[in-house]
Amino acid sequence: MASGRSIPTVNRISDLPDSIISHIISFLPIKFAATTCILSKRWKLVWLYVLILNFDDKAFNNFATFRKFVYSTMFSLRDKNTSIQSFTLKLGSSCRFQQRELNRILKFVMQRGVKNLNFDMFGRHCYIKLPPRILSCKTLQIIKLVNIKMWDFDQVNFPCLKILHLDSVDFTSPKYFVKFLYGCPILEELNATSHIYQESLVLENLNALPNLVKVRTYYDMDNLMTLVCKAKILHISQIHGMTWKTLPLFHNLTHMLLDSFHSSSRERRDCRSLVEILPHFPNLQYFEIWFKFSNFPGKIICSECLMVPPNPTIAPECLLSQLKSFSIKGYTGRECEFNFVKYIMHHSKVLETMSVRKSTLSTCLEKEQMLIKLSSCTRSSTNCKLIFG
Repeated sequence: MASGRSIPTVNRISDLPDSIISHIISFLPIKFAATTCILSKRWKLVWLYVLILNFDDKAFNNFATFRKFVYSTMFSLRDKNTSIQSFTLKLGSSCRFQQRELNRILKFVMQRGVKNLNFDMFGRHCYIKLPPRILSCKTLQIIKLVNIKMWDFDQVNFPCLKILHLDSVDFTSPKYFVKFLYGCPILEELNATSHIYQESLVLENLNALPNLVKVRTYYDMDNLMTLVCKAKILHISQIHGMTWKTLPLFHNLTHMLLDSFHSSSRERRDCRSLVEILPHFPNLQYFEIWFKFSNFPGKIICSECLMVPPNPTIAPECLLSQLKSFSIKGYTGRECEFNFVKYIMHHSKVLETMSVRKSTLSTCLEKEQMLIKLSSCTRSSTNCKLIFG
């Protein structure tokens, strides 16, 4: 039988130093971090010393309340000497901040040594201009910008920046995009999912990003691919044919994903181009393709593609000595696709895994026929395992 004695409770969290408590609650959105002040007198001011500020207007009933909270937290209650390591500002369609207000907020965080900046205006119907002063913030290590207008600027200086994400960031000209990257000498990760419209450019420094490891971009970078040729991991989205005439050699590249590779006779998206670009990636070890087909009436026919297989006596270096894993998604069993997979298996001497994922539109009978046909392909690597599903 249980004794009637009660078990004493111990508030161990409150016994922790203020620095540790503020670190714990810094993982909360700032609105919820502020509510911890009601827990006890000990906790009343702790939230004002958090090093991570995360403001999101979706957490508030109206913008007036949100604006008041931002201003009171940053300019009234918070100790002016407390540094800010990470700052996030997400604004939706209800945002009524004026440009001068945003300039003041960003100036405040820059003066406090911010390292991580997430400026997300995705919910707005119009672009917000990024204050020029942010382009010379020497403490920033991570920048994530969403729905930002980049007007003409003279100089960019991010000596410590390692991660750069640009989503729906509008540059007035590709030359400013290039100038932006030139200002990030030690950049390691670039996610540029913004359309950088092409124009004739002369790239002054072809070794501008020597530390680049991971890149994600849209197809329309075209001749700007020279800027990212030092990357080890490359993810390209919305592939409308691989027709880069100035594609450089990617000596360091080991992983590549081609996402939403379009293939249709109407738009002449040829699978043959996949073979033609392989010599540009001599050390490619992991290759993944996601096919996406245009929806239009009539049977899809891939003209001038791999109906005639590539020259069997010629194979790129990556197939002969490097490629270990190949994956294709959205496979429909068309002759050109089959010839491409057959070509990879026939020439890849160290291939370990060939993964083929059928299109969701394929029937069970079609799936069975695909598997029989793929299984009949000659494999140059004795260790190659075919995975089909």
